[in-house]
Amino acid sequence: MITPALRVKIETVKKLVRKNARTSLEKVLAKLHPADIALIIKNLSDLDRKKIWESISDKSKIASIILELEDSQIIEFFDAMQPNEIALILNEMESDDAANILRLLDQDKVNEILKYMKKDEVEAVEELLHYPEDSAGAVMNPNFFALHEDTTIKEATKVLHKAEDVEMVFYLYVVDDEGRLVGVISLRQLILNPPEKKLKEIMTKDVIRVTVDMDREDVAKIVEKYDLLAIPVVDEQNRLVGIITVDDIIDIIREEATEDIYKMAGTTDDEVLMGNKSIKIARVRLPWLLITFVGELISGFVITFFQGRVHEFAILASFMPLIMAMGGNVGSQSATILIRGMALGKIDSKDLSKVIFKEIRVGMIMGLIMGILLALVAPIWHGDPKLGIVVGCAMFAAVTFSTFTGTFVPATLIRFNFDPAVASSPFISTLNDITGLTIYFTVSIVLLSIL
Repeated sequence: MITPALRVKIETVKKLVRKNARTSLEKVLAKLHPADIALIIKNLSDLDRKKIWESISDKSKIASIILELEDSQIIEFFDAMQPNEIALILNEMESDDAANILRLLDQDKVNEILKYMKKDEVEAVEELLHYPEDSAGAVMNPNFFALHEDTTIKEATKVLHKAEDVEMVFYLYVVDDEGRLVGVISLRQLILNPPEKKLKEIMTKDVIRVTVDMDREDVAKIVEKYDLLAIPVVDEQNRLVGIITVDDIIDIIREEATEDIYKMAGTTDDEVLMGNKSIKIARVRLPWLLITFVGELISGFVITFFQGRVHEFAILASFMPLIMAMGGNVGSQSATILIRGMALGKIDSKDLSKVIFKEIRVGMIMGLIMGILLALVAPIWHGDPKLGIVVGCAMFAAVTFSTFTGTFVPATLIRFNFDPAVASSPFISTLNDITGLTIYFTVSIVLLSIL
């Protein structure tokens, strides 16, 4: 979001860049927050961006700015740099952030970069890269603060004062002789209890934790559910191996939401990383479009099939776009409600059947209202009251069935452990076009033969 104050900063930076006032530019950039500089960079031309980077000599600040950029911009920034130059910047980052950056780059380049990084940093980064990209292990920070359960509060306080380069700002984790997580203490507990007490006497033993192989989306749900500022990550032996802080959770939630939105549009977030590579982008989008293409061909066959069987086909054809549009929209609404409800944890997998029947009831109400409206409009349009009854009933049936398909399809995918987002907009809309037309013409044939 660009606030009025930030807009002024952007214009100031642009003027200094155009004037080549490097000294003044360096002073202005030194006072700005990395997040603001990242936003400014996004609003500059390629040439002006280069001048900005040249005006910042502090590798630590460069690292902080890079972490605020989009993935495609990060790839673009590192693309022209040598491995040793990249390593200097990555050394200024936390291990989990450095690992996330390296996942964006080509494997050959990653191998070269690792040769120039600090030994302890390389070990931590390689361990993180070992975990699947969407797991808790991949996003955790291995630099955490933990103390033995027999440590006294006085000793813990002294160690805490000397702690550097660790993620420990929220909770103090307690481990046993084997490094297994046995408890947690808040900083408030540490301050309020007598200095001679041992940690195991005051710690909370029932620690909310996640395993290294847990999906990061599930981790985010746990943190959100229990309102945590950080969550410990343990291995198969319950040994504490890292922590995930709330800032990482926010990134996870944003990325997962973005991923679902791309899937609902029939593409993937990888497209953003492809820049101007039109052929690759087309290759990503084409599969779902081909499914839609085939689906619409089937819709055409449905129309052709009924064309010779319905005497009043020409009149009925005028309502086809309305039936198809309403069915597709209603189905997409139902699918979106179910998919987002599952993603946010507001709908449990055990309640899927209840959600389906609820959506069908909602569809019946909406179908009834729209069916009545169409039944009133059709005779005015074509002058035949009988036609109003026919198309009104067909609208009711089509909309009701659309809410069923809009929930049943993603619910079925959930049951079989598939991502329901892939069944969203393109697929649901196409399916409802086919079923909507079939229902429309079938109901019309039956009612026209009766009335």
